[in-house]
Amino acid sequence: MSRTVQQEAASRQGSPAALVAALFGMSGGPSLPGPALVALLGDLGLAAPAARRALGRMREQGQLTTTPRGRQVDHHLAGAFRASVERLRDDRGEAPAWDGSFHTLMHQVPESARPYRDRLRRVAVLVGYAPWQPGVLISPADRSAGLADVLADAPAGASVVLGRLTVDAGFPGGRPDHDHRNDEDSGAQRPDPRHPGDHGAAGGAGVGATTAGTTGAGATGTATAAAMARRAWDLDTLAADLRAHLTVLRAALEEPSPDPGPDALRRLVHLTNDVFVDLLRDPGLPRELRPADWPGDELRILIGRIAAQLGPAATAHVAHRRDAAT
Repeated sequence: MSRTVQQEAASRQGSPAALVAALFGMSGGPSLPGPALVALLGDLGLAAPAARRALGRMREQGQLTTTPRGRQVDHHLAGAFRASVERLRDDRGEAPAWDGSFHTLMHQVPESARPYRDRLRRVAVLVGYAPWQPGVLISPADRSAGLADVLADAPAGASVVLGRLTVDAGFPGGRPDHDHRNDEDSGAQRPDPRHPGDHGAAGGAGVGATTAGTTGAGATGTATAAAMARRAWDLDTLAADLRAHLTVLRAALEEPSPDPGPDALRRLVHLTNDVFVDLLRDPGLPRELRPADWPGDELRILIGRIAAQLGPAATAHVAHRRDAAT
């Protein structure tokens, strides 16, 4: 039996969570009615029962919350999932200034709390941290606000510390024989896609802030930090993946625009969802720490051109579905 357009779309568009993120990004608002979300997911290839199951799983995993409104519910992005969507939404490709230090998340979690440790690392990677060595993750910017929920759940016996790591001269081992990112006790799976402070203690768990390292990072320190970033975020592989998107988007700009309505929505999501998933892997490094000829800036320009071409029709369709459900 031949597959429908919707089934073909579902096979290409990505995970239900990625589709939900895209729909919220186009809605321009903090919430979407349940019937609108189900209908829009249907436009993207998910049958209504599958869409409702997917939304239920996202609620169970803390990615969505709901509030009742009459006989239906409104859905809201939540937790680290919300932080990641907002990071992409607010990303203008502006490189932060390099002040000589990384923000750090250091943790020591007992084996008895392994599920919490896995969740902590998974959430940290989702919001923009990368594993550097066992128990230490780094970020070029303060993204700890996206960790608030998981930090508040720290179990007894766990210690989680937010701090800064100032980089002096060193040997970071850009391509080590043993890569700690793959250690069972250090790494976290990368997504398929933020204020340190006292988050209090839960059940005796320690959560605080500290500063690590020394001061006065100069040119040698910057080179060391660049090599650290290259290893922690596997920038060579990421650059190759981003360049592959450049080829696809350049070709797409030469194609005729689809009809308004669900066709425009499907086209936009098909072209951009994988790009956004990979852009979540882009740590947004200061220019001093990026490899030469970094493709992120050009990719964001192309996404802007695609959005200008397809966005008005796609967002109008999302607004139509939302208004019809209210």
